[in-house]
Amino acid sequence: MYQGRPTGGIEFYKLLYESTEFCSVLGQVTLASGQLEAELTLLIMRKHVPVTMESQSLGRLIKVADKHNVLGRNEIVCLYELCKQRNYLMHNIYALFSELIEETRLERSGLLDSDVHTYIERAWQLRENLIGLTEIVSKA
Repeated sequence: MYQGRPTGGIEFYKLLYESTEFCSVLGQVTLASGQLEAELTLLIMRKHVPVTMESQSLGRLIKVADKHNVLGRNEIVCLYELCKQRNYLMHNIYALFSELIEETRLERSGLLDSDVHTYIERAWQLRENLIGLTEIVSKA
């Protein structure tokens, strides 16, 4: 399907959108993120810090965990970074390819149609990192 031809912008976004594998992994990122949010909420509650999951985003939960020292500094730093990566991939991908935002975490220029595989790999790695950090949080 992919031939290594130059592509970019909305055309590349459409390739991502049409990629069953990319969308599948992106869905897994969403599920892994929800699991991390739930485990972080449970940890915060075990530390007797008042919090409800309904009113908390991952970013807000991390701030609560940070403020109340429910995890070590390294874990908090990792949580903040993963949250930024997740937010960028989940909320800014279209904005990136429609040039509403600058290229920062993901490339927009110099892409080939086969770079869909690179995006799949990055989403897969994010999923793995979310799962790994969820295991750490659930054992804390």
